Amino acid sequence: MSLLGKWIFRLVAGVGGVAGLGLALLYFFQEKILYVPRIPGLPSGIWKYPNEFQLEYEDATFDAEDGVKLHAWLLWGRGWTKEEIKSRPIIIFFQENAGNMSFRLPFLRLLVYRLNAVVFAMSYRGYGLSEGKPNQAGLQKDAKAALQYVLARDDLATGKVVLFGRSLGGAVAIHLAAEQQNLVKALVVENTFTGVQDMVARVVPPLGFLIGSGRACNFLVTNKWSNLQLIPRIKLPMLMMVCLQDEMVPASQMLQLHAAQTSEHCELEKFRYASHMDAYDVEPEQYWGALTRFMTTYVNAE
Repeated sequence: MSLLGKWIFRLVAGVGGVAGLGLALLYFFQEKILYVPRIPGLPSGIWKYPNEFQLEYEDATFDAEDGVKLHAWLLWGRGWTKEEIKSRPIIIFFQENAGNMSFRLPFLRLLVYRLNAVVFAMSYRGYGLSEGKPNQAGLQKDAKAALQYVLARDDLATGKVVLFGRSLGGAVAIHLAAEQQNLVKALVVENTFTGVQDMVARVVPPLGFLIGSGRACNFLVTNKWSNLQLIPRIKLPMLMMVCLQDEMVPASQMLQLHAAQTSEHCELEKFRYASHMDAYDVEPEQYWGALTRFMTTYVNAE
């Protein structure tokens, strides 16, 4: 073998070794990459409580079907009467992948007061005060248990249940809606991906040659969250919100989800300047205006 041939062989072997290592790490550690209950450098556990954000709340505990004990906050506005709580829509909120629900309280406060809605903010298994370890099958069980818990209460407006998911939470909400859409009123999805395999190249660019749409190594992705396949099944009224400057999930993936949906009542809201999770703060008039119109049209209307 010539000297050039030897160098080419070493280069290919080196690249192959790096790719192989990357695939192995992806396979064995994908759940640690996808689910981040504790953010390094930030306080672990619950660091703030709803009453610090002018919210009334109730701690809710319930079990998933596999016995994992889960925790949630039921949130409503200061001074709301029991009659007001029971008459207002209830939003089941599914959070992003990193940190626990206490980090979402500034947003949840606005969700309650801007939309005059009760919010049920559930912690996935392994997050916050919930037990267990997160994975796709587990989070799907958690979401189903949250819906069943809400529907079993006679002090809430169970005929006005809205599923609201952001980023990873959008995937959780899509999967729950596809299975339980006869039990809920509407779906809101914000900056969600088409499927985990389509995000691999974004997170680990060299693996984009091996994992992604039509690639040979997709079988290594066990937490698939195949949203693009499920979204056509959902006939609920939907609000899909996409930030065009999203640095985490390419806006093109949300636009693909919108193109694939088949609901007769689907609103698409594009935010020109916002990034992954700040549209409510960067473009508040458009953000809260879109949500208010959607809720008025499809949830609050008798």
